[in-house]
Amino acid sequence: MYNNLLLYTAVLRPILTYGSPVWGYAADSNIKILEVAQSSLIRNIVKANRYARNIKIYEDIKILPFKAYIQKLAISFFNNLPNINIENVKMLNNYIPVPDLKRPRRILLDSYNPP
Repeated sequence: MYNNLLLYTAVLRPILTYGSPVWGYAADSNIKILEVAQSSLIRNIVKANRYARNIKIYEDIKILPFKAYIQKLAISFFNNLPNINIENVKMLNNYIPVPDLKRPRRILLDSYNPP
């Protein structure tokens, strides 16, 4: 099981979360499709029965749920932007996400719940 989880975290999860820091515009239905895919993969890896709760599975194997993981990726991405050595990126102003507007950095908010 450990090797399968390692394969998931090293290969499959990066594919599922590719480009996730800019998913501020993504609809809830699109995020839900990816959540279901992740839950299905993890459930198959750990051979859990269909009545086991996803949250309990995530806690047992110490993997973040999908929304929490993409928020973590987005925070890391946007925090590293000032360290990039590209002049156009350095000229960007600091941006504070607004909860009411659909902007890519809205994913950073704790209240993030796609429409």
